Amino acid sequence: MKAQNKLNVIDAKLLKTDGIFDSQIKLISENILKVIDMRALADYFRNKADMFATGEFWGKIMRASCMIYSYTQDAGLRKIIDDAANDMISIQKEDGDLSTVPKEKQPNGSCGSDLWERKYALMGLLAYYEATGSAAALNAARKLALYTASQVGLPPKTPITQTGWAFCGIESSSILEVIMRTYMYTKDKELLDFGKYIIESGACSRENIFEAIKNGKSPYMIGNNGNPKESIAKAYEMMSCFEGLVEYYRATGDADALRTAVAFWDKVKEEEITLLGSGGADAPYNLGPGTGEQWNLTAKEQTNPDIDLMMETCVTVYWMRLSFNLLKATGDPKYADAIECSLYNAILGAIRPDGGFFEYFPRFNGKRNSKVNYSFNINGFDLSCCTANGPTGLAMFTQTALMSGEEGYALNFYESLKYEDDSVRIEVISDYPAEGKAVVNLLNKSDRNIVLSLRVPGWTTEFSVQLPDREIHGTPGQYANIPCKSHSESVLKVRFSIPVVRHDAPLGSNRKGDNFEAYTYGAILLSQDDALSQLVYPLDKKLPEDFKITKPDGRFFIAEATIGGKKVIFTDYMSSGKQVPDGEFMTWIPTV
Repeated sequence: MKAQNKLNVIDAKLLKTDGIFDSQIKLISENILKVIDMRALADYFRNKADMFATGEFWGKIMRASCMIYSYTQDAGLRKIIDDAANDMISIQKEDGDLSTVPKEKQPNGSCGSDLWERKYALMGLLAYYEATGSAAALNAARKLALYTASQVGLPPKTPITQTGWAFCGIESSSILEVIMRTYMYTKDKELLDFGKYIIESGACSRENIFEAIKNGKSPYMIGNNGNPKESIAKAYEMMSCFEGLVEYYRATGDADALRTAVAFWDKVKEEEITLLGSGGADAPYNLGPGTGEQWNLTAKEQTNPDIDLMMETCVTVYWMRLSFNLLKATGDPKYADAIECSLYNAILGAIRPDGGFFEYFPRFNGKRNSKVNYSFNINGFDLSCCTANGPTGLAMFTQTALMSGEEGYALNFYESLKYEDDSVRIEVISDYPAEGKAVVNLLNKSDRNIVLSLRVPGWTTEFSVQLPDREIHGTPGQYANIPCKSHSESVLKVRFSIPVVRHDAPLGSNRKGDNFEAYTYGAILLSQDDALSQLVYPLDKKLPEDFKITKPDGRFFIAEATIGGKKVIFTDYMSSGKQVPDGEFMTWIPTV
């Protein structure tokens, strides 16, 4: 029995915002999405290139382009996605074959990345169907999904845990998410059976990853064989499998699947997600393939000086996607808290100022990092997996800021925005994140009473909504539900505290990482930037004695603070290290 979402996406073309997310979406649209040669990406399929993971790029870029087109309605971008979809559909064989691998090497050619690449082809086709309603795209996705199910499964088919390149089937099993989404649109029983088979396989030949989480195992230990160089706890592939588990719950109503996905999310949040809203690292526990991209108790190790590469942007995007799917399924605002942290810090921070590149491995201290693990030059454009995935993370603002529910709408973010359809008009006027206040104008044009649910951030300590006749106080980590009668208009004055919080180093495995502190302002991670002032350290393990914000162009804010008698200039992490070439910044600040 299909499970109903608690929250759903709105029609993005009806959402308008003129803040940082709008400007950055348009920037990367012009400098990545409208620049990439989509036909060249499709050539890997057209020519059966049989080159490792090259087929992932088309689907990643297509997904982001469709999401962003749904918001901007940009005619130039629409032509690009139309042409790209038609081209890819024309490449598909009549039997459904849409692979970069010659048939005789399927389903595990391209050094094991065949199913991984098909996953992204499916993702791009489904994104185009969702953006445009193209029946041809959905039919192509259906044919590819059924073709894959005809090759992969119990013997004599190829078991899915015997495919993949390094992670014992986890990477291939992540196709579960798009298989279940295709099933939801087509209702082909073969696809539901295929999804069930993937789950029952455990998604990994070393260890059933779903049972491991049910048994309380830490994600970084899943598939551990005692050799750190053979570890398989690859972060974003694993998260994608659990995202598929949420889709299986959505398709079947299997409550155990949802509980398992929630338990996994809770473990990852506790053990792996840093102040930046991302995770994964190149040390100290897992040293296997995908340097810098494996679970390594990163939340506890984030100040470990022996870690060089951490917090891959692909990991950020899939952490956000898992959080978003759980937000839809459960309606729990803690998932919106997580998305907000990732958006304002890891995603915006990863965007190069010219909008043509997403940083592969953001860092807390030093200089912006140009290190790239996996990249191809596409007709002069250096396209990495993270530059292909990053725009999807940015576009998720348009899906998450305002959502619809059974009783009305949920406002998750307090950026200024407008939304209007036949039944409602919602306008938010704010100076967030510089200030914790907003005016929400709500017009209910419909014949039914509705509720506007205002997210009370988990990081706030005070939250109030002033109505004409009373004041409502919200509880952090919940929604404040504001009723609105049919054919009525309300003006809501929202106020919430934005506390400055000092964070001690998390005391991981390396004592050299103990003597650091960091500061957050609500969801925003603060940094010092040498383009603003000389870096000030050590500090004295105290809260700022004052914290005064100004808001110059090109940044969220600059804050002047006094800590232990020292004058410190902070800015938001997004802006730090970007104002001058080779700018240096500092987020985890030494205390000795």
